[in-house]
Amino acid sequence: MHSLNADLHCHSTVSDGTLSPEQLAQRAKACGVALWALTDHDEVAGQHRAAAAARAVGLDYLCGVEISVTFAEQTVHIVGLGIDPDDEALCRG
Repeated sequence: MHSLNADLHCHSTVSDGTLSPEQLAQRAKACGVALWALTDHDEVAGQHRAAAAARAVGLDYLCGVEISVTFAEQTVHIVGLGIDPDDEALCRG
């Protein structure tokens, strides 16, 4: 059986994280991650930087976002993977 070390939920300084997309890609590579996704809160502005940084260090990359949804006074976060960071509706929020 083949195993894959993946990190598919990660926040950068583009939202509420403490490391830049570039720093996160470097850290993921150093930790043995093979597939990485940046999933900033309600923000896709870091996707192109993250994808370029992932390529530069040899990581497979999957575009993502963590979307906040409020319904009936409850807020939940939904992680979306495989998104198009250039989608106009998604960019408008």
